Amino acid sequence: MSAGIIIILLLALLLVVFTLQNSVAIDVKFLFWQLEQVPLVLTLIVCIIIGVIIAMVLNYPKIWKLKSNIKSLQKELNTLKLKEETEEKHPEGIKMDGGSDNDLFNA
Repeated sequence: MSAGIIIILLLALLLVVFTLQNSVAIDVKFLFWQLEQVPLVLTLIVCIIIGVIIAMVLNYPKIWKLKSNIKSLQKELNTLKLKEETEEKHPEGIKMDGGSDNDLFNA
């Protein structure tokens, strides 16, 4: 089995144990809302999910900026590699031999 599957199974087992230990019903009051007899585990999981979503939304602009920087640096790297390959094939550059166009017709 791969390590990822084992980790997921362990996390699922921990979630089941957490759910069984926190099955108490509570009343939730937030601003103008009031929910009665909500399982504690459901409240905690919803709060965690909301926190993850907020963190993702707040970090998205930075991630987008970093991805655009990676793309521009990758383009620059490809350009430099192409330039280096061209210089290896023609180390002295392209030489013009000064021959006349008539040489083509005399052959």
